[in-house]
Amino acid sequence: MNPILNSLIPEKTIQQLLEQSIQEAKQKLPQIKNYNVGGAFRTLLEIDALLHSELWEFLKEIIVPNMFVITAKGKWLDLHAETFGIKRKPAKKTIGKVIFKRSANGNIKIPLGTVVKTKPDIFGDSLSFKTIEEKVLTENLNEIEIKIQAIEPSSRYNVAPYTINTLTTYLPVEVENRENWIIQEGTDQEDDESLRQRILLVWNTKSLFTDDYYRFHTLSVEGVIDCYIDNQHPRGQGTADIYIVSTNITPTQDLINKVQAVINEVKTPASDILVKPAVTKPVDLHIKVYAPPDIIKTTLQTEVQNRVRALFIYDKKYEQIITNYQNRKFKIGKPVRLATIIEAIMDIPQVENVEILNPTTDVSVLPEEIPVINSLTIEV
Repeated sequence: MNPILNSLIPEKTIQQLLEQSIQEAKQKLPQIKNYNVGGAFRTLLEIDALLHSELWEFLKEIIVPNMFVITAKGKWLDLHAETFGIKRKPAKKTIGKVIFKRSANGNIKIPLGTVVKTKPDIFGDSLSFKTIEEKVLTENLNEIEIKIQAIEPSSRYNVAPYTINTLTTYLPVEVENRENWIIQEGTDQEDDESLRQRILLVWNTKSLFTDDYYRFHTLSVEGVIDCYIDNQHPRGQGTADIYIVSTNITPTQDLINKVQAVINEVKTPASDILVKPAVTKPVDLHIKVYAPPDIIKTTLQTEVQNRVRALFIYDKKYEQIITNYQNRKFKIGKPVRLATIIEAIMDIPQVENVEILNPTTDVSVLPEEIPVINSLTIEV
């Protein structure tokens, strides 16, 4: 609990509450003399103290923290948000396009609702999508593009190119998702910290046209999870650039257009503000891990890869892999510190030591850049 809240509600044990009740009873009911353990009146006071203790705990742990934006959680935070006309951003399904390539002659019908899957991701899960349109691969075509939608709303479905490659029912075709296959990024339901940040930014929007003013409106667009505002007249006097990060790191043009439309509505007519994708900063990693000789190398290698990739990928599920994930992950404008990578790997119980062969020093990142893995080599 927040230390300020702790100071507002002093700690009281059941024994303290019981002793307080006994003292009050002696003053108000002097005719009662038996306060011995097991006595009827003391038993009633013990029950009363227990109930007061539970109520005290409920006030301290639930009611009081949820009275304030900085400590509220869940539905309580939603109520605070609605006070300011803000709603938690909902989860959204990934929509994209895949290519069906023929493996037989003749016309091939691709039915509506055809299910395609990914190869297992780093969690060992296969993610399923279904086609949202019906098309026929006519005999004069070798391949055809069809729109698909994730089975569930989640940012996990913003998978890498060439990972959707499996049909669940037989068709004489092969399937693949190529570069820039995503039309609409999938998103998770907005978490408490993101919603809290937007609520607190509301106060700063009262001062018009500040960085926080534009940050608030940018982060209010579904699919945007972070941004950097360059207000140093990057394209001449009166200009500013807003670099955005999506759940897929690089936003689609559709998302960029949505943010641009919002900014155009709230900016001054004289301002020239351009919304752009965050600039990716490719990082090549070569890591050597030392462990006891009896470990299974491939298993450990996979676990190390999971943790390292998690530092570069925006996905709340990665909190299951890396402790203190929110503070450790590499965000827009955050340098790639080798110590952060080493700490994440050293959390694996079997790891005895870690050596990063490349890069040899921390990787600097400009404010508008976001680091991404270009190549990853793990030696065990």
